[in-house]
Amino acid sequence: MSTTPSAPASLTRPTVPVVAAPMAGGPSTWQLAAAVSAAGGLGFLAGGMRPVERLIRDVESARQATQAPVGVNLFVPEPANTAIPAERSAPGSEARRRRAAEVAAYRSSLLAEATRLGVDPAGLPAAESLDPDATDGWDAKLDAAEAGAWPLVTFTFGLPSPEVFARLHAGGSTLGVTVTTAAEATRALEHGADLLSVQGPESGGHRSVHDPAADPGTTALADLLAEMRAAVGPSVPLFAAGGIMEADGVRAVLAAGANAAQCGTAFLRAHEAGTSALQRAALDQAAAGTHFAAPDGSARTALTRAYSGRWARGLENDFMLRHADAPAAYPEVNVLTQPLRAAATAAGDAESVSLWAGVGAARARTAPAAEIVTEILGVSPQ
Repeated sequence: MSTTPSAPASLTRPTVPVVAAPMAGGPSTWQLAAAVSAAGGLGFLAGGMRPVERLIRDVESARQATQAPVGVNLFVPEPANTAIPAERSAPGSEARRRRAAEVAAYRSSLLAEATRLGVDPAGLPAAESLDPDATDGWDAKLDAAEAGAWPLVTFTFGLPSPEVFARLHAGGSTLGVTVTTAAEATRALEHGADLLSVQGPESGGHRSVHDPAADPGTTALADLLAEMRAAVGPSVPLFAAGGIMEADGVRAVLAAGANAAQCGTAFLRAHEAGTSALQRAALDQAAAGTHFAAPDGSARTALTRAYSGRWARGLENDFMLRHADAPAAYPEVNVLTQPLRAAATAAGDAESVSLWAGVGAARARTAPAAEIVTEILGVSPQ
């Protein structure tokens, strides 16, 4: 298990050991990615839920803004995810019929939410129109990565086939996979991964459990890194993600065998981030301890499937509490709740919209991205 010999060290071991985690849905703008890479770290564009034409433009904009490399992260759709047993994804299977019934029942449970938010309940997508095999433009994005020779492409939400890795390697890309267990890490390397993003339970946003029906692990990041190193050996580059907000967190993961700290929540309030005004206000409240705050002064976060159908960590709000029984059905649930999230955002209703953030959310600060990089490293900005 070794990295591809041609993989540049600047991609697998950035000079400044800070990686800006890809955050789909808005926060990871090309401006943020370029600013972090220009500061010596490694910035990322989030390709999930982003039209391929927009993603291509963002890659080009980042390239024009900095000569430093910028990574692109892609969601692995269920049809391309080798971690899902074939019998469970087969059209007409008992598993698919049960999933469709669960999605229909969840839609019914959301009708009152729609009325409360001023959304016509009849306007919610019909359950039978929701496609579990929607691909998020997967083939077009792979074509774009190959044609554009994107230097670093990583995958989350699952594990593509070895053929996908071989194809993009041939185009010159270095490839990574987000993993949550040592078993996932081993299999990712067997498929052709050059580096691994190790995601601990403290992380904000979606957990990248390869099998979406599996419950996410609870092993703390430091212990998970030790398990990873034991499983993959000393030479595989590891990016460590999970609650890292300051220099002591960076030092801890580097000492535990990581090559860089991957930070997402720390950049949510960056000037260059595309974080919504509503989420910025919620983070302000968490930092001030006035709302979304735990008794110990930290942010109150929790895992939920209520918004997307996949486990994700965010600031705990009323919608999450009301819909703790949401099914494991991405992308159907994500499509189903989109009108509700849009209405809640327009109304400034933080109790009804997804507010993805990790356990360190109360310590996120507002500043330029380059300044946040230096502070994460424990260096005083000039």
